[in-house]
Amino acid sequence: MKYIIILVTLLLSNAYAVKCADFNTQAEAQKYYESGKPGGKRLDGDKDGEACECLFGDSHYYDSICKRFRKKYGK
Repeated sequence: MKYIIILVTLLLSNAYAVKCADFNTQAEAQKYYESGKPGGKRLDGDKDGEACECLFGDSHYYDSICKRFRKKYGK
């Protein structure tokens, strides 16, 4: 029974694992981040209040660090 509870807990926690690749623009990600929905805080990796800085529409979009993100996710 103990293992079933642990398994269910892990599955439910991954259900809210939103990531930047789930959004098309930085504005969409920012709106989700500011809404306080589950998993939204994960969208701001550097904790500066700006979610998914490598998505289109953000000032960091053309930075070299974001090139890897765009290549990996096709954004």
